[in-house]
Order: sequence, then C-alpha cells, then structure tokens
Amino acid sequence: MKDLLDAGVVSKIGDGVKVLGKGADRLKELGVKLDIEVSDASKAAIETVRDLGGSIKVEYRTPLLMRAHLQPHKFSSNKELKTPMPHNKALKKLERLKSKGLDVNYPDAPWFTDNYEKIQAERDEKKRRMREAQHADLLPVYPAPRIPYMNRDKPRVRNELLPVKFKWPN
Repeated sequence: MKDLLDAGVVSKIGDGVKVLGKGADRLKELGVKLDIEVSDASKAAIETVRDLGGSIKVEYRTPLLMRAHLQPHKFSSNKELKTPMPHNKALKKLERLKSKGLDVNYPDAPWFTDNYEKIQAERDEKKRRMREAQHADLLPVYPAPRIPYMNRDKPRVRNELLPVKFKWPN
C-alpha cells in the first residue's frame, strides 16, 4: 500500500486500499502481472489479478500499525511494533476475506482458530436441545418475524397528558 501511495496511484489511505470492479477493469487494461497488498477486494478484482498471473493479499494492521507502515519516518527505528491478535469483529472480517479467495495474513487467534469446530459443535448442540426440549413448541421464535404494517389495523391509544405544573402564589 505504501508503494501505491508513493507512486501516486492513490491520493490517501485511511483504513486501507480496496480494489473494486472498475479498478479491476483498469488492471486488465494494463496487462501487467501485479503482486499487491490491499485491505479488501471484490471477486472480479481478485479474478482479474489472478488471470494476469499476479497475487493479491491482505495483511492485518491496526490503525497504529497502518500509520507506521505508511509513515515509517515518524516512528523510532530502534523499536519494532508487534501485530496484536485481531479482535472478534476483525477476525470475522478477515475470515470473510479469506473465503472470497484472498491470501490473508494475521497472527493466530487460538480462541477461534484452534476451537472453530468445537464452537460450531456447541452451537449445533444448543440448537438441537432447544428444538427437542419439552414444550419446545411453546418457545418463542427468535429473532421475531418482521412483517411490514403488521399492526396497521390496531387502533392507536393516545396516552393521557400529564397535568400541567403550576406555581402556588405566595
């Protein structure tokens, strides 16, 4: 991403660089093999880069690590910043990117990666117990169904107004 910024391909990088459909078309026009690092990409862009013989990858970076990557002159050269384990929301996003076909690199999150099958088995077991429980047919369904204009025919009841406060004369 730093090379893209230095070359003037992108003007600024906030949370990262995303390659989408139009960008994929422009890459196809170049006809050059590219090995690029981005923060997100569309499926069309991934296929285009791969068809040209290049690779596209995602590196997990926190905002501080992103600043250090883009502006290394502002950080001390004798201290190295370590990449922390991603939090749950970031981990889910990274896994979603991996399912798109991107090469994703992030530190191991053992609570998730090592126990994924166990977590899925627990969720399935919980759902099974809820389905097969005594009086399961009486349990409400969550999330509640959202039906537009469901209560349209119900009369609206207006709340009574509270009494007006007034001052007693002295």
